[in-house]
Amino acid sequence: MKDFGYKRETAGEFTAWGGSDAARLSGWVCSVAGKFVESLTGMPLTKAFTHSLAREGEQLSTGASVSVGVTRSWASLYREGDLHEPHFHPDTALSAVYYVAAPGVCEIDLFDPRPAVDYYDPGICLAGESHRVRLACTPGELIVFPGWLKHAVPPFTGEETRISIAWNLNYFTG
Repeated sequence: MKDFGYKRETAGEFTAWGGSDAARLSGWVCSVAGKFVESLTGMPLTKAFTHSLAREGEQLSTGASVSVGVTRSWASLYREGDLHEPHFHPDTALSAVYYVAAPGVCEIDLFDPRPAVDYYDPGICLAGESHRVRLACTPGELIVFPGWLKHAVPPFTGEETRISIAWNLNYFTG
């Protein structure tokens, strides 16, 4: 366990050292993440990836398929007062967080990615105070969001611990 001062995190690769249950959970997360992309694009994952490559003047090898896979995974342990400042995950297509245990809700802040949004007031603020959306998740819930989306964990309150598992996910061709 690595202690960052603001939270504790497992060393190594959770999907590998966590045994068959961790591998099965990671497989489920990758499947859900793939379906998430398909629901957003309205296309099967391979077609959406091929479409994206075509915009860049590239193409997918004939007969190749695309899947979502794990590039890094870890478990985090939060105790009273622990938090994680706003950050994003470079070189990551999708981020996923599964909430394992907590005495109550598990909060995560997602920040509005639009530049200069503070300089335009349309009259209705959709993202809430400071252009952030705070999600209140419960143990057993999974959230998936783009790796480039800035997010944070607000200070944790409670005498028990909060445990979550996180994944950096990318697209793999085969």
